[in-house]
Amino acid sequence: MLAGILVRLPLVGWAVVALAVGLVLVAELLNTALEAVVDVVSPEQHRLAKLAKDCAAAAVLVAALAAAAAGLLVGAWAIARS
Repeated sequence: MLAGILVRLPLVGWAVVALAVGLVLVAELLNTALEAVVDVVSPEQHRLAKLAKDCAAAAVLVAALAAAAAGLLVGAWAIARS
């Protein structure tokens, strides 16, 4: 956030960063909900329950990587235009 202030990040840059952060938070919430449902439906270990949890965790990872890429691109764009 401090870096965005220092390079005078325009409103569209802040919007991209905010949406990227929001995407990661939504992915985390959905992952938590899915894990809770899987735990209730399948209290014992099952390979499909593990697969569902692993896929939800992978979705969080993909969202985090996309957010990091968006942040780097917005940061590079802000630095290049200043």
